[in-house]
Amino acid sequence: MAKNWQHRDVWTRQTQHFTVQVERREVEQADSAFEVLGPNRWNVYVYIYPTHPHFHKFDGPSWGQEAILEMPLHGGCTFLKYHKDALNGEVTGIQVGCDYNHDGDARYTHHATPADGIKQFRDADELFAWLERARISVEK
Repeated sequence: MAKNWQHRDVWTRQTQHFTVQVERREVEQADSAFEVLGPNRWNVYVYIYPTHPHFHKFDGPSWGQEAILEMPLHGGCTFLKYHKDALNGEVTGIQVGCDYNHDGDARYTHHATPADGIKQFRDADELFAWLERARISVEK
């Protein structure tokens, strides 16, 4: 029945200034040249809104920009997208993400539950705390 559909699990933690998500999806199991990979792919994403001070540090499409390099992301940024209002083209949010599928990350591909993915959730909590500290330090 769901043959052509891809399943994703998404856990969300948010404030009015940003949202952090942990995502797990399943893929067909495949072996890399060096490691046996499981069927799970994990990502951590943050959506930063214009009300957060870090939003205004972003400048263009480069994953190597300072605004991204400052952020605690596992293995660095592997996803960047500017979300825009469909009517006026104004940027309404910036989505930055990282994945757990680098060389040496094969163990994460075998994590199927939040209990298994404790590292991913700890990293997401660290990112959440980092964004909160950045917001609070500007408000003082």
